[in-house]
Amino acid sequence: MEKGDGKMSDEWEKSFSRVANQVVHSMQERSSHGTARGVEQAPIVKLVDMLLEHAVDMRASDVHIEPRKDALFFRYRIDGLLCECHGPLSAKLQSILISRLKIMAKMDTSEHQKPLDGHIVHIYKGKKLDFRVASMPVQHGEALVIRILNAGQELRAIEELGMTEENERLFRRLIHAPSGMLIVTGPMNSGKTTTLYAALQELNIPERHIMTLEDPVEQQVHGINQIEVHEKAGLTFATGLRSMLRMDADCIMIGEARDTETAQIAIRAALTGHLLLTTLHAKDSCNALFRLLEMGVRPYLLAATARGIIAQRLVRRLCPYCREVYEVMPDSAEGLFLKEHGARAGKYYRSVGCEKCRDTGFAGRLAIHEILALNEELHVEIMRGESVEGFQRAALDHGLRTMAMDGCEKARQGLTTLQEVRRVLYGC
Repeated sequence: MEKGDGKMSDEWEKSFSRVANQVVHSMQERSSHGTARGVEQAPIVKLVDMLLEHAVDMRASDVHIEPRKDALFFRYRIDGLLCECHGPLSAKLQSILISRLKIMAKMDTSEHQKPLDGHIVHIYKGKKLDFRVASMPVQHGEALVIRILNAGQELRAIEELGMTEENERLFRRLIHAPSGMLIVTGPMNSGKTTTLYAALQELNIPERHIMTLEDPVEQQVHGINQIEVHEKAGLTFATGLRSMLRMDADCIMIGEARDTETAQIAIRAALTGHLLLTTLHAKDSCNALFRLLEMGVRPYLLAATARGIIAQRLVRRLCPYCREVYEVMPDSAEGLFLKEHGARAGKYYRSVGCEKCRDTGFAGRLAIHEILALNEELHVEIMRGESVEGFQRAALDHGLRTMAMDGCEKARQGLTTLQEVRRVLYGC
């Protein structure tokens, strides 16, 4: 099913409602007659499978199941925004639907008062799909959020990340350094893992030993030793990374430097001849460096190991079938935004909406990037550690192109809109 195919989506909604009614009817039958039905034939199995598979077809990243007083609501997160995938269903479905998902995720079906986590593996169209399930007790029952970890997507090469020629050149130079630390930063769902996997694909040759430590392993990469964090068994990012230093690895990827201990061990790994790739939650490239200083990393160690920082966000991609050109005036809000980031007013593109994009005006997402390649002068600025603002001014003087600059250029090319860049970067 294609995302833009409204007719097929309408057919799915009708089919989903029909199966939901069958579930309610079968529940009433069992209540009245005490009859049982085999799990493999139960309508609830079909209903849950339909929900998960439709989410994959719609290229959703998450499924939200939300109980209210009189109904059960479903929403998908598509291209970063939540939207209703189906009208509300009977609240009678809540218990059996949540139980079915908990069984699939190997979660405790008798526990309703505590948050739980689980994992579902589901085969669809010949592909193994992974879903991460989180439950939370709420006012009218249990809410579930299901994260689609791979959605059947193939690993991307660096040239498929949507970087400008200059950013791609910088990125390749950074990942081919013999040692040091490279950080990819951004909020959740900003494509950090995709970027790291692209780097690993490029580095993955028989002469190089690559190890990763992830929570969870989102996609399997042939030829790389991937380890999944298991905190209950004592395998955390910190303990796992400490052990990996004894495994003769050339390149180590850590899913996230989420605490002081992990950050300090990562610094040690970079100091002892490893190429260390990791992610960090920070506003931009400059803030990522100062975040590590706040975590207790000493300035001289950070200056000695940090090679570069890639900051990124995902913006919605304009639908190529219905986008339209318009003129941005220099004195308009958009014109002033462009001027602030070194771009000119003129012809840009805006969204319209058509059948192919489900009247949203957008189809998919693309990344906007900011790559800070550190040199000796910037290492000196790190040692000073005066302020983020002062460091950013120095980085701009040394040629840093910010995410806003990259976004403005991609808006000029008709890949996204200025409104979308401003929404994602500044929430306006």
